[in-house]
Amino acid sequence: MMGKMVLLGAVLLSMWWGGCDSISETDGDVVAIFDEKEITLEALRQFRGEATATYRESEEGLKAWRFYLQTMIDMELLLAEARELQLGQTMEFSRKLQDERRKKLVDEYTTRTIVKEVDRTVDGMRESFSESKWNKMLRLAHIRTESEAEAEKAMRDLEQGKPFEEVARERSVVPTTAERGGTLEPWYGRGNLEEMGLTLEIGEQLFALEIGAFSQPFPVGDYYEIFKVLSEGPAPDHYRASFLRGSYWKEFRVQWDKMVDRLQDQLEPRVDGDVVKVLVERMAGAGRGGMLLSPEDQEVALVRFKGGQVTVMDFAETYNAYWFIRSVSFDSSGISEFIHRDLLPRTLVYQVALQEGLDQDSTIVAWLAAKEESLLLEALRETQVVQRVEVDDAAVKAYYDDNPQLFMQMEEFQVTEILVATRAEAEKLVQRVRGGEDMEQLAARHTIRPDAEGGHYHMHNHPSERRVFGALYDSVAVAQIGALNGPVKLDAGYSVFKVLERIPAHPTPFGQAASRAKWWVQKEQEKALFDALFVRLREKYTAQIVVFEKRLSALAAE
Repeated sequence: MMGKMVLLGAVLLSMWWGGCDSISETDGDVVAIFDEKEITLEALRQFRGEATATYRESEEGLKAWRFYLQTMIDMELLLAEARELQLGQTMEFSRKLQDERRKKLVDEYTTRTIVKEVDRTVDGMRESFSESKWNKMLRLAHIRTESEAEAEKAMRDLEQGKPFEEVARERSVVPTTAERGGTLEPWYGRGNLEEMGLTLEIGEQLFALEIGAFSQPFPVGDYYEIFKVLSEGPAPDHYRASFLRGSYWKEFRVQWDKMVDRLQDQLEPRVDGDVVKVLVERMAGAGRGGMLLSPEDQEVALVRFKGGQVTVMDFAETYNAYWFIRSVSFDSSGISEFIHRDLLPRTLVYQVALQEGLDQDSTIVAWLAAKEESLLLEALRETQVVQRVEVDDAAVKAYYDDNPQLFMQMEEFQVTEILVATRAEAEKLVQRVRGGEDMEQLAARHTIRPDAEGGHYHMHNHPSERRVFGALYDSVAVAQIGALNGPVKLDAGYSVFKVLERIPAHPTPFGQAASRAKWWVQKEQEKALFDALFVRLREKYTAQIVVFEKRLSALAAE
């Protein structure tokens, strides 16, 4: 909420000040009063400290303190207006607030009940990593064949004692690695298996091999691969962090399931099978528009448990929140599975949190009060600003014409590249391209850059592209169209590339940019409506505002 309050204050263009220092009976720590709400020096200091963590101040000294005090007062004006308009009395608002309450209590109960238990296992997780196969990296050699039959021939050679290096030179279809006995340049670990085209299942088997041992043939893409472990090395620190995250959430899920099982025994939930059948029948006849529920239908109890129940409306809301995440079969077995897997667990946790009085905890009460204010501000913005915006096609077109710099397409390069691990590989590829071989076919077989089919991709003149491509971007930017370039040394290896086309920056056609122009017009109108709202509220509530200027000045002098 602090971030929102700062942004609200930031749009204001004028200062107004109803300074008064004649009310001696007011606490000396109070710097302003709106209606009966006091803003203390301590609260102002805290607000400024929290706000400046994400907002850069444009003013200094007394002006800065006035800005933050004004922002706090303006928030109170907005809240007063929202309450006068009774925005917190609508059914939609009540449901939103109740949803937030449920989420907070479930999360808090879970934290207090099982997170501490999970935290106790972290030392064991660290020990498990040190003993696991994923605490190391492997240096590998490989033999790639184009068919399973060819892979079986290579396996027979290896099993008969023929050196791996020799079989790789004779049978592998990757010339650059075959020439060095199949040796692969990268080190392989848990964090880059997928990047190198290997599945986790293959990795499980490779990391179980001893140094010097070779694997069975694995299907990898359109080929078959046989691997040999050449050596081992320690995994980098971020591998351990990844392992611990995975282990932590796995243990969290175990503890969560135990907690839910305990609550099932404690609260004894019972699903009403007849109501489930009615839901299935209604949905079967509903068609593509979905099932409509009357107010009476919504309140029917689908599940009963000690101290509470789950209504058809509760089911519908949860179902609507989950159906696009994963498929839910709308038959009796599918609904039953959904109830027990997705609906009941958090419902039971919420119920036991209430039974244990967690909602009366002072931190929860304070959090809920702050959340209610946040939702009131959102509701006021929606009704007084967002819903009053009116954007017509003429305004959108005029904005597009007046601000061409906002709708430019960046300069673009179309590039074909082959990225390999060593300079020697890159130099041989340069000779092969110059000798007439197709560069895209070579890229398809040799490049180690992920997500670059045939080595062909687009590169834009944008800082994000510089971060992705590094030194390659600078080389592409100055390269001649159609010329073969490289090897260029990069962090990931050595690059050989051609720039096929350079497309200069140019305006986006209005048809493609219209939605973006409309968004900008909407934002400008929202800002104007916000400013007008603040002006109106200041005029409306000015008699209820008192600012103690001397106390504020003393604060600025500290």
